Amino acid sequence: MKNPTLRRVLVVTTVVGATLGGGIAVAAWTSSGAGTAGAKAGTATAPTTGTVAASAFTSGLLYPGGPSGEARILVNNPNPYPVKVTSVVANGTPAGSGGTGTCTTTGVGWIAQSPNTSVPASGSATLILPGAVSMTTASDDGCQGALFSIPVTVTVVSQ
Repeated sequence: MKNPTLRRVLVVTTVVGATLGGGIAVAAWTSSGAGTAGAKAGTATAPTTGTVAASAFTSGLLYPGGPSGEARILVNNPNPYPVKVTSVVANGTPAGSGGTGTCTTTGVGWIAQSPNTSVPASGSATLILPGAVSMTTASDDGCQGALFSIPVTVTVVSQ
């Protein structure tokens, strides 16, 4: 710049602008306070179970004194979040139906399971549990071909 007056005006303007800007920053006040925020948890709804059609059982069938067999269970999750099935345990006496005759003494026993299977939010999953059931030699002859209903308790945890 060749004009000394213009240079002085620019320097003065810059100094005044910096001073005013600094004054504004110094004049800003800050404050804080403490209080509480609110939130509410939902309520978990218990899962429900359903039976699987007899036609689904093609392997892992039970025989008196034979190896452990396969159990299948439909688990319904009514919750708006996914869950994981952590355990399935017996909670009653198994009953047999649809066999070749009377199946009062089933001889069927349940082996506790920990499948760790996920069930989607508001969805369902069929659990296939190999080795979950067995049949003793005390089973009635009429239990041949029967479908067994085994009361269980299913425990789930949120994911």
